[in-house]
Amino acid sequence: MLLWLLVSTSYGATDKAAGVKAKAAAIKEPQYGGTITFARTRAPISWDNYDWIWKHGQDAGFYIEHMMMGDLQKGPRGTNQFSFGGSEYMPPKILRGELLEKWEVKKNPMQIILYLRKGIMWQEKPGVMKAREFVADDVVYSVTRIKNSKKVQQGRMDFVGKMETPDKYTVIINMPEWIAEWPYRLGWGYYDAIQAPEQEKAPGGPAKWENACGTGPFMITEYKDGHSQIYTKNPNYWDSEVIKGKKYKLPFVDKVHKAIIKDEQTTLSSFRSGKLDMMLNVNWKYVADLKKSNPQLLWSRVLSTANFSLCLRMDRKPFDDIRVRRALNLAVNKKEIIDNFFGGNAEMHTYPFPPSFKDVYTPIDKLTPAAKEIYSFNPEKAKKLLAEAGYPNGFTFKAQIANNSQVQLDLAQMIVSYLDKIGVKLVLEPLDYPSWLAVMMRKNHQEAIFLATGQNGPHSGIQKNFMSGQAWNPHIMSDPYLDKTWTDAVENPKFTEKQSVEIMEKLAVYALEQAPAVVIPTSYFYVSWWPWVKNYYGELCAGAQRGAPIFARLWIDQEMKKKMGY
Repeated sequence: MLLWLLVSTSYGATDKAAGVKAKAAAIKEPQYGGTITFARTRAPISWDNYDWIWKHGQDAGFYIEHMMMGDLQKGPRGTNQFSFGGSEYMPPKILRGELLEKWEVKKNPMQIILYLRKGIMWQEKPGVMKAREFVADDVVYSVTRIKNSKKVQQGRMDFVGKMETPDKYTVIINMPEWIAEWPYRLGWGYYDAIQAPEQEKAPGGPAKWENACGTGPFMITEYKDGHSQIYTKNPNYWDSEVIKGKKYKLPFVDKVHKAIIKDEQTTLSSFRSGKLDMMLNVNWKYVADLKKSNPQLLWSRVLSTANFSLCLRMDRKPFDDIRVRRALNLAVNKKEIIDNFFGGNAEMHTYPFPPSFKDVYTPIDKLTPAAKEIYSFNPEKAKKLLAEAGYPNGFTFKAQIANNSQVQLDLAQMIVSYLDKIGVKLVLEPLDYPSWLAVMMRKNHQEAIFLATGQNGPHSGIQKNFMSGQAWNPHIMSDPYLDKTWTDAVENPKFTEKQSVEIMEKLAVYALEQAPAVVIPTSYFYVSWWPWVKNYYGELCAGAQRGAPIFARLWIDQEMKKKMGY
């Protein structure tokens, strides 16, 4: 995936210091006006959060807000406590209120008390709604609607019980069951944006982009299917930014132009010529050439927090046998992939959590022998395991793959080649992304499927990938021990947050030991931007798939851009 699409990211150390230093030195008086242009490969799937589309925040996130967001001042522009790379986990310690002024959690009785910011206004949308104040009833409406969606993920919203509104700025959520990761499910995550009730009543409903409105920094004013999205400044946006001790109203730019460009070379050409102000996913192999042809560019290196893997259906033969699953991993030379395919720009062990998830990541040298072996290359042992499992001559199986990423298609072909050497024939079935997503979500895929997905957080990463009945569990893994251990750790209020996260770390190793997928090394890639883009420090998301709070804080040095000939 591109940034905020199939992959999530983590701010890399290699170029961070130089990039931040250069930007800090270049900070001048903020400028209002101008347009920021960047590109993505994939058009919106739905404008309505009722549809539970993981990329809703990429598109709707510019005009719609959540109750919480990451505090960007705790990132590289401030205290540097957190990276704000991609849609990665937002630990509680770095969260701030977005639509909320503050919040309170009680275990006895089990309640979440939400205190709304006063004076936030809904955008006026002709034919949809008049501008009005955001109030507690809006939260109750929106949360109830996504909870009752036919597409709600299993168990995701069960912790939301009766909601009360003692006044128009307070919401009390009574919890029939405890849930340790409630902020991700209800505060800053993929599906919990607060949507206006007026949209549902408008002709065409919330699924129609022309009806889209929110409380955010921008308003969507133009959408050309498969071509572009234009977001225009919300003049009544509530938030501000303090720069050099002075408070500034946000956003700075008049417009954000999101171009939809599927061809990588076209994107590179547009960026090189200055038609794009930022390129948020530069393949490492193009970096040296870009630095040579455009030495003024600023850079940050990032490591994906989503491992691209070949997920094996554990509910079907031959992958119901762990010996077969382990054999396929032993057949793949992962170090060779890092050295030859990625030119050294990749990490071996990022499954199921990347190194940036420090609280739950176990380094490869500290893994159990069974987990560590997954990363070794031993085709002879692979053949022996296949013979023991009853497949001395190998077998043939099929796997679907989304055809939107040439890198992933090339990696899949390498896996085909490696498996062929132990007598296993892998037949690829490329699909366009919507078809691939539908097949995966409905569990209609073949014996295997290639998948890259962000892990979101310690609890949700284990749940979505490995727990029984989950929509994003392509392995169809159903393990009583894992299910029970996760449930106890997350839904039992006796566990502290620290204890609960420690259990997730152990479950991550346990899941790896089961070899539910052929694990593939994860690459680094780069973020690059022209020096006229000011107040940018390489951040990518302030919540799941949401870059809007970052874009709201950027401005364009229009005089510099003109002097540079663009």
